[in-house]
Amino acid sequence: MGTRVTDRTAGAQPDPRQALSGDAGDRVGPDPRATSGEVLVDLCLPDADVRAVPRARRLVTATVAGVTSRREPRADAAVVAVELLTNALLHAAPPVTLRLVADRGRLRVEVADASPVEPVRPRASSEALTGRGLLVVDALAARWGISSDGAGGKVVWAELDLADVAPAVRGAPPAAGRVADEPADGPAAVRALPLRAAAAGGPARYPVTLPDVPTDLLLDAKSHVDNLVREFTLAAGGAASGESGTVAAPLARLISVVTTRFAEARQEIRRQALAAASAGAARTSLRLALPLSMADAAEEYLDALDAADQYARAARLLTLESPPRHWAFRHWYISSLVAQLRAASRGEPAPVTPTFEEHLLGTLEEVAEARRAAERGARLQAVTAALAAATRPEQVAQVVLTEGVTALGASGGSLLVPRDGDLLAVPGAVGYPDELVAQLRAERRDADLPAAEAIREGRAVWLESVQERHGRFPGLRLLEPRAVSLCALPLAVGGQVLGALRFSFDYPRLFGLEDREFAETLAAQTALALERARLMAAERLARARVTFLEEATGRLTARLDEGATLRELVGLLAPALTEQAAVYLLEPGGGARLAAQAGGEAGGLDPAREATMGLAARGGRPVAAADAGSGGAGAVLAVPLRVHGETAGVLGLRRAAGTNGFSADERSLVSDVADRAAVALAHARTYQRERQTALTLQRSLLPQRMPAVRGVTFAWRYLPAGAGALVGGDWYDVLPLDDGTLALVIGDVMGRGIQAAATMGQLRASARANAAARLPAGMVLGQLDAAVSRLEQEQITTAAMAVLDPVAGTLRVSSAGHLPPLVVSPAGEARFVDVEAGPPLGVGLSDGWASYPETTVAFPPGSILLLYTDGLVEDRERPVEEGMTALRAAAAGVGGAEQLCERAVSALAPAGGNDDTALLAVSLSPGR
Repeated sequence: MGTRVTDRTAGAQPDPRQALSGDAGDRVGPDPRATSGEVLVDLCLPDADVRAVPRARRLVTATVAGVTSRREPRADAAVVAVELLTNALLHAAPPVTLRLVADRGRLRVEVADASPVEPVRPRASSEALTGRGLLVVDALAARWGISSDGAGGKVVWAELDLADVAPAVRGAPPAAGRVADEPADGPAAVRALPLRAAAAGGPARYPVTLPDVPTDLLLDAKSHVDNLVREFTLAAGGAASGESGTVAAPLARLISVVTTRFAEARQEIRRQALAAASAGAARTSLRLALPLSMADAAEEYLDALDAADQYARAARLLTLESPPRHWAFRHWYISSLVAQLRAASRGEPAPVTPTFEEHLLGTLEEVAEARRAAERGARLQAVTAALAAATRPEQVAQVVLTEGVTALGASGGSLLVPRDGDLLAVPGAVGYPDELVAQLRAERRDADLPAAEAIREGRAVWLESVQERHGRFPGLRLLEPRAVSLCALPLAVGGQVLGALRFSFDYPRLFGLEDREFAETLAAQTALALERARLMAAERLARARVTFLEEATGRLTARLDEGATLRELVGLLAPALTEQAAVYLLEPGGGARLAAQAGGEAGGLDPAREATMGLAARGGRPVAAADAGSGGAGAVLAVPLRVHGETAGVLGLRRAAGTNGFSADERSLVSDVADRAAVALAHARTYQRERQTALTLQRSLLPQRMPAVRGVTFAWRYLPAGAGALVGGDWYDVLPLDDGTLALVIGDVMGRGIQAAATMGQLRASARANAAARLPAGMVLGQLDAAVSRLEQEQITTAAMAVLDPVAGTLRVSSAGHLPPLVVSPAGEARFVDVEAGPPLGVGLSDGWASYPETTVAFPPGSILLLYTDGLVEDRERPVEEGMTALRAAAAGVGGAEQLCERAVSALAPAGGNDDTALLAVSLSPGR
């Protein structure tokens, strides 16, 4: 900013330039606007920089001190200069010049600017942030006024009386222009100027008349805009000087538009309002003469003010948002002004301008409609937010109906969705009595009722009167006699109708366009929520189905037993999916046998009496019927059990009369379970056949009877594995030798099924042949090892052989990886034979052994020997050491071979074990 100071005082005066700037020696010639008095200060400000104000104050104070010794005039002059300068910087256009002139006992303050718009002294107001400057000037100055500078700008001046001003100052009259003299009845006031005429060569001006408006409203609105202009100017000035942050480009443009555009008309309106207020007029009619360019300026100015309000609401910069009445007023007068200007420029008659009250009523209607729209928008937003958490149709219904009934003013509402069959389900209702909800649940898709039609046709139904309701849907007379109006809207997604919204009104309801749009939007949101709930339900169902089928598969295949499998099947389905379930197996002669049932007596599902079961048995495909049982006893679902392409049986399910039939998803699930059950049934039957064959073979290979030997008693047990396991290869044998000794053999082929039984038979034959050749026990086991190697069996096989000499009372024992024999002494003490066990058969003898080691122990009369396989003392839950300890405890004190076997089995052999168990007990009579 450049500052030019001219000190024209004579004599030694303080240099006031030091109080303002440092560019001493910068002199300029006489100002053409100067009066004939002595110019004390001539300060030019090329930019509207408010930082110059405090420096100007110091300059004026120092200068006036050189011409008067009185403190009060010095302070008054400084205040007047500052107020006029600030007003010009805030509301006018640069450059701005401050001049101080002394003339014959008067001190004259002049502020010139480049704007032709004349300032207006407002009414005193506690709310205005601007306009007080002229009030202060009016109070302090003897006179003040406004003069044209002849170059398109103006000079605002004020004079103060100074009794001790130097008399050498030449006198001069005030500059030409208007003077605000003190009237007799009050403070000085600026008179309203007449309408400006078009300047020579200037643009044409057109008259604009605005109907009378409340004067107070006019002044308040203009004061608010003045406050806004002040804030804008200060913001721009602060940004330019670097004292505040940079103003954003959009806001900078707003500042420029608000402070410069439309200024002439704005000030003229303000001046006329002030004149009316001074005259005591409660209302003001505005008459203006404006160029056509002011129309575009007015619209730009209006848009800028609206944008400024947006900044104020966002609290980004401004704190002065327009009150609603001001907003309405400026939209009224600017739109009216623009319309009149453009019509006049085209030579057309002035359009009819509504009064401000008429405009305000129209605005109120728009606001009311906007409020209704906002309320409905808020409800829709609330519905959307609440529906985001709704995962089931019942939750969707509760949210939508609660908001919809309130927003539409309905007496009640319900949500209806199709279900399997021809009926409609009602996930939720609001405001309807229980009997009406029950009737809606009985509504069918083909019913001549609004919701059913909306679902069938896919379009909304609007009934606005009783006559229309009865004419289109006579059935509503009985269904809902109190309803006067009604609407039903389809809920469609992607062309698929998922249900209908139904609202009832107990008064005549006209559904306007906005009502219909709101209801249709609500229906669209409901449809999307229902579709999401349907997809989530399908996902939950799919997860539950997978879990259920996994559990079903595990339970159905846990035991290879036909009866257990079928009992598991009906137990899975009843009561989880049905009240009653039964399986009938088809007999070769054409009959059916009840194999398993759950949920009560299943006689009513007998294929001989139940048509649905008979159809499934004969046709080999699932059959479902609603209330198709005997005498309409309930819904029935029959699913065949197909084994190797043939129907082996029929699974039947029944639900009580009056309940829902079996849905498509339920029928599919039951069919999947039945398929798994059929596979498990086929496996069980195959296993049972193979097991029975292996068991028969094994028993045929075991000794059918024991030899009769004087003084020797035999006892034996063979316990096959439980139903869930195949028969193994356990065996035992007794062979009397020609030297009076007894060869005792026990073995365990650790395999399952027919193969293990066949291997056992071959090893038993080899052992008998080698024992009959009177080979020692160790060599017999050596031969069995070679035989296993020749058979190329992968199963581990163990065996033990004992040769009992009843006469000598000795026992020679050899073991190929088998558990040690148990001997009970005549005194009842049980102990295991400390035999040196060789490797199992088939793995080859180590260290080149030709035979297995033998151990000889005493076996006096009264002793009892027990040979056993590992199934007796070992299982999944009990280690072998623990089992052997239990066996020894059970054997202590027994009185014979039979009792020993009985105790061992009772104490150790688990029911339904997973391994075969073989026992052979031999005792010598005490008297031998």
